[in-house]
Amino acid sequence: AAIDQSKINGGFFPKQNYIMKTLCTLLLALGTLCSIQAQERKVNQPPFIVRNTSTVEINQITLSDTATVLDIKAYYRPHNWIRISGESYLLADNGKKYPIRSGSGITLDKEFWMPDSGEATFSLIFPTLPATVKTIDFIESDCEDCFKVWGISLNGKLPELVLPEEVKQKTNAVEILPAPQLTMGKATLSGKLLDYKHNYQLNLNAYLCELLTGNENEIPIEIKEDGSFCTAIDLSAPTSLDLVMGREKISTLFMTPGEDTKIIINLREISRSQSKLLKQNKPEGEKLYFSGTMAQLNKTLNSKWATEWEGKDFLKEIYNMSAEEYKAYCLNKYQNRNSIIQNAKELDNASRQLLLIDNKFQCTAALNSINSNLMNAHIYYSGLPEREAFKSYKAPDLPINYYDYIRTIGALNSNEMLYCNGYSRMLKYLGYEIRVPLDGNMKDIFSYIISSDRTSAEDAAVIKAYKDSIDAGKSAKALAEKMQDLRKKYDPLFMEYSKKVQEAGMKVVTNYMGTDKGLFFDIRKAMKYAEKITDFRPLTETDFQEIRLMENPYYLEKLTSMNNKLIETIEANKKKTGFTINETGEVANEDLFASIISKFRGKVMLVDFWATWCGPCQKAMKDMKPMKEELADKDIVYLFIAGENSPKETWENMISDIHGEHYRLTNAQWAYINKQFSIQGVPTYMIIDKEGGIKNKFTGFPGVDTVKKQLLELL
Repeated sequence: AAIDQSKINGGFFPKQNYIMKTLCTLLLALGTLCSIQAQERKVNQPPFIVRNTSTVEINQITLSDTATVLDIKAYYRPHNWIRISGESYLLADNGKKYPIRSGSGITLDKEFWMPDSGEATFSLIFPTLPATVKTIDFIESDCEDCFKVWGISLNGKLPELVLPEEVKQKTNAVEILPAPQLTMGKATLSGKLLDYKHNYQLNLNAYLCELLTGNENEIPIEIKEDGSFCTAIDLSAPTSLDLVMGREKISTLFMTPGEDTKIIINLREISRSQSKLLKQNKPEGEKLYFSGTMAQLNKTLNSKWATEWEGKDFLKEIYNMSAEEYKAYCLNKYQNRNSIIQNAKELDNASRQLLLIDNKFQCTAALNSINSNLMNAHIYYSGLPEREAFKSYKAPDLPINYYDYIRTIGALNSNEMLYCNGYSRMLKYLGYEIRVPLDGNMKDIFSYIISSDRTSAEDAAVIKAYKDSIDAGKSAKALAEKMQDLRKKYDPLFMEYSKKVQEAGMKVVTNYMGTDKGLFFDIRKAMKYAEKITDFRPLTETDFQEIRLMENPYYLEKLTSMNNKLIETIEANKKKTGFTINETGEVANEDLFASIISKFRGKVMLVDFWATWCGPCQKAMKDMKPMKEELADKDIVYLFIAGENSPKETWENMISDIHGEHYRLTNAQWAYINKQFSIQGVPTYMIIDKEGGIKNKFTGFPGVDTVKKQLLELL
């Protein structure tokens, strides 16, 4: 202040003049930096409306003039990978898309392997967003299975929750459950998703175990633009079912034929409660609001009274238990839960009755599944990689009286089990789960095959050497490939042994029940006919004569309806196009595959090794259907190869809905190709270029996005 400014400007003090100019430059730069920092804004753990995944969560969003950065926390199984697509984008509330620029700590389109903890962090960088944008959607490309988070708030809070008037109305509890009787009828499920927007690509499905097949039926529920829905569901009795949104179960519903069930789904509260980062935040209303006849009952089922017989906590508690310890643990848990339910004053009579029945069902299911439950506990908590854990697991020896709970709990043959979703699945697989000690040539599958007069002496020696190595804890790697061939060669003996083991197990079950009559036996008998229909084999008049002898007329009515629908389907399939049945012709096994694909040289091929009985195969085909329609004008051939283990009649009727080129190989051809390409199971996929070169092979479905990208790259 004491220096004459004009002298500085005139150059009397050149050194000081330089210093002043430098200071001014630094001050300007600092001012610019402060301006940039002032415009940078962070949103910690932003709330959102809904998501389709629990794998990725947004820990923080940084908004600046240069970029929008999403700091991600990922949760997934250790030593398994996730992937972020390079086609990811943010969809802003202004309707514009902002494509991803890069990743930090993760490489886009590459496998990211999860560490031992099952948790990881990385950042995704997107372009700058306009200051006017208040909400965004994170879309990890447009594929159906890709990660998506909708309605992410950039101001740290969501709009005020608006509840419909009907949720404020009081619901009356029913005092008595409807009678557990078999009947054919429809129930209506209707409701609304709060905060829903038409661009939310949500899948809402009901899952119900079909009584006569034991299969879990997926019932799609169409969501209208305003978030409302209404669908009719075929029921065989008053029963429970699961409501699933995306990959998450959101509700258990109890429904009755002829009755309406209404549910309001609070998306934001479901998201908050399921989020690892947000679940400590204050709740925003109830997750679900029910109305209708069973409203109070459904509210109870979806409260703290939800089942306690599954999940990682259950597996952790049973880890390393012996059979005796496991049985005692389950029975003690059963008695304790019964006592809590019976003494709970807040429960109405119908809710108490249903919870006690469900506890009986869940305990029986857990005791039946001792081997699979203990194996899963070992896989999760042994600390070994999954494959090693699976190989190192040894099934426990069961005490002679292990299955006496069948008599003491008394669930398997009780009509009350009709209330429980999954009862028929329990019956269907009971023969595989019941393990009874057998002697002699029935001791194990190896002994059975070795002792069979249909097994050659040479093969029996290989099988015995393999078994001796396994029993001695030695490596049998040298014999593993030969054993794979023998497994396919002696498949009829495997099936025969399995059937006899099941028969022995069912004899034990019947002895503990003390009867061979009742719901259990009727449903298992009806399942035999339902299985024929599922395999596209219409019932014969002899079948119907036997069905008419069944006391309950429901079975005749239901099986007749199923059979009529099958006949209609078979007739409709005869008129369908878009698929071609091919013959392999007279060709040596070593030239078989080359001969098959030579017909389509010059086009990119997706080869699908599958089987009619393979659920994951059918699920993948369903997932790829929209992709095939989208790429219909491209030079791509979809080639489907099955073996004789897919029954011919079933195969012929199924492929009418699977557009592409179809081959059904003989057992010898199937075995040769399996060995030639080291096919370990179905589904297996190969992607082949225009010159016939195998560019990639996948065991298990890698996802629509991966398949589509590789096909387009080869084009």
